[in-house]
Amino acid sequence: MALSNQSKADNVSRKHIINQRETLVDDALHGYVLAHPHLQLVKEHKIVIRKDIGLIREKQVTLITGGGAGHEPTAIGYVGAGMISAAVSGNLFASPSPRQILAAIRLCRSPHGTLLLVKNYTGDVLNFGLARERAAAEGIKVAMLVVADDCAVGKERGGLVGRRGLAGAVLVHKIAGALAARGAPLDAVLAMARSVVANVSTIGVALEPCYVPGADESNLRQLGIHGEPGCEVVPLMPSRQLAERMLAMVTATDETDPDRAFVPWSSGQPADDVAVLVNNLGGTSALELSSFTKDVVELVEQRGFPVKRIYSDAVITSLNTPGVSITLLRLSDARLQLELLDAPTEATGWPHGSGYNSDAFCPADSPQDHQAQEHRGEHDTAVENIVRAACASVIRAEPEITRLDTITGDGDCGDTLKAGANAILSALDARTLPTAPLHRFALGVADLLEGSMGGTSGALYCIFFNALATHFATSTATDATLWQNATTYTPARKGDRTMLDALSPFVETFAQGASFAKAVDAAREGMAATQTMRPRLGRATYVGNAELAKVADAGAYGVVSILEGIHAAMDDQ
Repeated sequence: MALSNQSKADNVSRKHIINQRETLVDDALHGYVLAHPHLQLVKEHKIVIRKDIGLIREKQVTLITGGGAGHEPTAIGYVGAGMISAAVSGNLFASPSPRQILAAIRLCRSPHGTLLLVKNYTGDVLNFGLARERAAAEGIKVAMLVVADDCAVGKERGGLVGRRGLAGAVLVHKIAGALAARGAPLDAVLAMARSVVANVSTIGVALEPCYVPGADESNLRQLGIHGEPGCEVVPLMPSRQLAERMLAMVTATDETDPDRAFVPWSSGQPADDVAVLVNNLGGTSALELSSFTKDVVELVEQRGFPVKRIYSDAVITSLNTPGVSITLLRLSDARLQLELLDAPTEATGWPHGSGYNSDAFCPADSPQDHQAQEHRGEHDTAVENIVRAACASVIRAEPEITRLDTITGDGDCGDTLKAGANAILSALDARTLPTAPLHRFALGVADLLEGSMGGTSGALYCIFFNALATHFATSTATDATLWQNATTYTPARKGDRTMLDALSPFVETFAQGASFAKAVDAAREGMAATQTMRPRLGRATYVGNAELAKVADAGAYGVVSILEGIHAAMDDQ
């Protein structure tokens, strides 16, 4: 189903699935507690609270946090056993009112005390502070701690306001919440939370601003989680280079960057144990986030910090902002803090299952000596030249193959073919792919493609070369009949709008005794015919016919590029 995001006002963002902006937060809170049975909603005050709060406040220190909506899972996702007792939500990017916060304090009132954990934003600090004073006047035992971990705001720029509260707040919630669950007194919980705040640093980066429901898109210029400006604008760079630049700010010392030297990093040995948190700001794909996490962890370890825990998830977002943040926590009391990080919690926003996998790799199931035996063979210069030419032709054609597949499929065909071509070229360079006898060559190519190509086209090419290997192993024939035998191993047929619409005409023409050049011409004609075909296999079956008009099938185009490379190499010999 396709939906249009056109709005009555061209500049107003409609990139959201909502009823209306005015009820969005209330609707979201209601939906969240419906899906999580351990929670309840105090609708009048936008408070998400533990369902067992009546029992828990008699047993331990209670913890309250909150802030503007739009940062989910912060803060409602951290309410639950082992973390926060209640979270108070404001409207979108707006602090909750003192009245809301005071209502939460009253609901969580404990003889052991209550701790307010507040991210350092002016509205949050003022409103939580006012509520705390009113609660204290009522005789409620309540303390407050402001979390400020953003190192983008340096000491000079921060002035009296100081740094903002970012993803580091989640680590404060987890450690303080776990300690409170152990029955620790308020002073001990507050001291531990202060220690975490003093030893945590965060930096974020975004590719573009988020889209606020109902806001004028022409005014979107800021990148902070509340729409604040960044500390600098940099060109887009590779993930690893970006991570290196961000880590330089997070790990700043008086020697490297005194304006951002907030954490007392050890300059000697042993180095500080650290926990790493890589956060998705809301609009980054899981694939990119995991890749970025790999870069971050490797670079942290290269800096000499022993990584004890790794968390990679969306823990504090800014609606749909495409970006990430890096948080580094210096474990000032590593044994206890690791126990608290590992302690169980039912809070759904916490990245469950995270930790540190020091044994991340599993050996392949096929012994290397078996592969070496399978691929042992000889070298044929003529075959190698033809294969190299075919691979080079595919690599040159990749942009057009990708363009075609983006229109009619999922856009991966070009990359898939290019990956297979590069794998073959690398094996030729390393002399691990024999080019004679032919059955060894075909089997070697099939194995390489199995490991380097995915998707439908990868499977079809693997079937094809495995069939060729079977034929060559039992016959010395090199006429066109071997191509016919190979194509019987795929379910696709001519007319299905696949690579077979180019390959089958080539095979048929060549089998009739025509020259290789004539057979390639037939493949080109078959590829051109796919422009008007109705697809019966593959992802193109989901695309409307209007979009397929005059656009060739990407797989067929790839076959032609291979054959053209072979033909060019044959002419040169």
